[in-house]
Parts: sequence; structure tokens; C-alpha cells
Amino acid sequence: MNNGNNGNGGDATSPEFSRPLVVEDIGEGVEREISASKAELLALAGRMKLPAIRSLRAALRIMPEKRGGFMVRGHMVAEVDQECVRTLDIFPATVEAEIARLFVPAGSPRARALEEAPVMELDAETPDAPDIIRDGIIDLGELVAEYLALSLDPWPKKPGTDFVDMQVGGTQSDAPGNDGQTRENPFTALKVLKHRDS
Repeated sequence: MNNGNNGNGGDATSPEFSRPLVVEDIGEGVEREISASKAELLALAGRMKLPAIRSLRAALRIMPEKRGGFMVRGHMVAEVDQECVRTLDIFPATVEAEIARLFVPAGSPRARALEEAPVMELDAETPDAPDIIRDGIIDLGELVAEYLALSLDPWPKKPGTDFVDMQVGGTQSDAPGNDGQTRENPFTALKVLKHRDS
């Protein structure tokens, strides 16, 4: 994911959906519920090349780790519009993901190890590589946006377009095919060859 990055969009551009959390405010643990505004949803849709993102929200719990750093866990849900790869129709979809990300302070042993060797052996309960905390901030909004991007179906298909209509002796049509063309049924060719051999 963002090995060596800060989780608060530490590049030249600001994140479209930013909800910074000061680590000094975490204490023994905090909970946050965040949601994106209409302007943020529009900007995120442009970034992710989606026709629209109608809503994006997450419930998160941020807890200090015994070895240093902070673990962010929670659940994200988004309502998006996607373009079907078969029909090119726009259709709505619900995207959900469980969030689990470790953030480690810059300059800490784990942060230095991460910067020196991007591929790290992680604990079983830490599915993603840690992010490094920069400027004492964890950006919860950018974290949620990352999980949304990773959870999107790269080949979205409109419900009901998964069937293939085949008729022996006729044609095969991938009914929702994106080229709008029917294709010759391969069984037709076999039938012709059989008659030729008889």
C-alpha cells in the first residue's frame, strides 16, 4: 500500500478527502465516524475514474500499540456508480471493506526498517504494511479513500449480465457483450465437420 508514506497525503497535492487526526489526541484510544462531503465525493470520483461516488463513510477505532505506533481498525462503506465492462451501462454498487492499518512514528526502529526494506514481515493481525506517521498526523480520510480504491471491482459487471446465450446449431451471443455482435457458436462448426466426415 503506502510503504514509507505518511497516510496523510504527504505529496505535492492535498488529499481529496482529508480527516487529520493528531496522534497526541489519541491517548488510550479514540473512535471516529467520518463521511465525505458532496465536493469531496466529486473529487474522489474523478481520481478513481468513477461516474459518481454517492456516499462514503467509515467508523474507525484508533488504538496505541504496545510496540509503539497506532492501529486503525474499522469498516468502510461506499455507494458508487460504475460502468459495466460488458454493456457500458452505468449501474449502482455498494463497496465495503474492513480496515486494518498500522501507523508507526517517523524515526522509530520500525519506521527505519520500513524505509530500508520496504518488504517487511508482518504480524498475522496486521495485513498491510505499516504507514509512517509524518508531522504527528494520521489522515483517516485518505486511509479510507485508499481502501475504497483497492476494494473497487476492476472489471465491474452489471447484475444480470453474467449469462451466455448459446443455441446448438445457431449462434452464440454474449448477450451483454460490449461489441454488440453475435458470434458463431463453435458447436455449429463441429456439426458441419461431422456431416462432412459421414
